[in-house]
Amino acid sequence: MVDIGDAYYPSSLDDNQFTVPKGRYTAVITDLSISEDVRFGKYIADVFKPVYLIDKDSHPQYEGCSVTDNGIFRYKKVGDALYDHSKNWGFAKYLSLMGLRKKDREGGQLPFLYLNDIKGAVVLIDVFMKRFINDLDSEISYPVCRAIQLQNKPEVPF
Repeated sequence: MVDIGDAYYPSSLDDNQFTVPKGRYTAVITDLSISEDVRFGKYIADVFKPVYLIDKDSHPQYEGCSVTDNGIFRYKKVGDALYDHSKNWGFAKYLSLMGLRKKDREGGQLPFLYLNDIKGAVVLIDVFMKRFINDLDSEISYPVCRAIQLQNKPEVPF
């Protein structure tokens, strides 16, 4: 018999959820979730999702609110997976936006993205609603975003 363990979801998390509405906001990067080797059809990618804390000075009504990026995909050649380097345009664009792309040559190996590369950066984000129908035929909706402009690079930690 499989031990499924205890798993709870308190109903209080569904009550009074305050979400950031669609719009443009100044925010600071506070975290980064990384999912490695995610399969999309016959392709494989690492998916990076920075977490942006809305700036309380610019948007005091959203103090303490965070929004997660919709996802930045770094496609790669792994095993028998298909690979198309042109699919990495979004990742390359994000690296350029954050000032992390090497300018001394064209193309080349795309680096892995780590939290310490971007944590503390102040950016302008566009928030929009992601919507889908789940397995229970209920519409699910939550805010996601994408960074559109770097306003201040993260401070060097030394």
